[in-house]
Amino acid sequence: MKTRDMRHRCPQSLRSLVVLSCATLLMSTVQAAKAADEAQAALEPQRAVIEATDRATISSEVSGRIESMAFREGDAFTKGQVLVKMDCGQYAAERDRVGARLASARRKLENNRRLLELRSVGQLEVDLSRLAVNESDAEYRIARTNVNRCAIKAPYDGRVVERKASVGQSVQAQAELLAIVGKKLEARVIVPADWLAWLEPGRQAQLTIEETRENVAAKVTRIGASVDPVSHTIPIWAEIDVTASLRPGMTASAIFTPPIDLAQER
Repeated sequence: MKTRDMRHRCPQSLRSLVVLSCATLLMSTVQAAKAADEAQAALEPQRAVIEATDRATISSEVSGRIESMAFREGDAFTKGQVLVKMDCGQYAAERDRVGARLASARRKLENNRRLLELRSVGQLEVDLSRLAVNESDAEYRIARTNVNRCAIKAPYDGRVVERKASVGQSVQAQAELLAIVGKKLEARVIVPADWLAWLEPGRQAQLTIEETRENVAAKVTRIGASVDPVSHTIPIWAEIDVTASLRPGMTASAIFTPPIDLAQER
């Protein structure tokens, strides 16, 4: 009797075990497929915009007439080259005038020191002469600075984006003259915020420039400080290998390679 009951129960237990095994296998398959989909999604290209790391609007530091502008829109320049030269005749004359007054004040101070040794003048005259020298020296340094400001030099290697004034035009101080961008470029990419689980500075990427179809290597350098709560994305910046055809404002598709074990981690 017991043997018969065991025969009836064994097939039922076996069927339960088979069903349980099938369910476990199915669940594992679903999870693996999900992990694979997530890993594949991580490989999907993300939109990137090429930006210049340096951008500036060059303004006149003195009032006057523009004597020359060596570069036009699109021209490349190197650090230290003169971008704009102002007519400096008036400032040069003021520098020379103040310089002559400084020389006179120094001669007077020297003379009063000798007279003080001979007790022909008092200490007060020497002190006043020294103050006159200091005042003239300060005025001379200001006048010399104004002359130097007549030649506006490039702060870095770059290109001219736009001319905002013309040769022969008289401008006031702080008037905009040129818009420039630096030679060094980077890519700004908006990526899903959950990439923060594996994305970090140093991660390699490949950019395909949409305008030229060229491929450019990139490397993540900075990650945004906050996540957009609506789109759940975050901006990152990647250093790129600059080529002759790259320009700020170009767009690209960026492909990032996640860690090999990303699917396993998820």
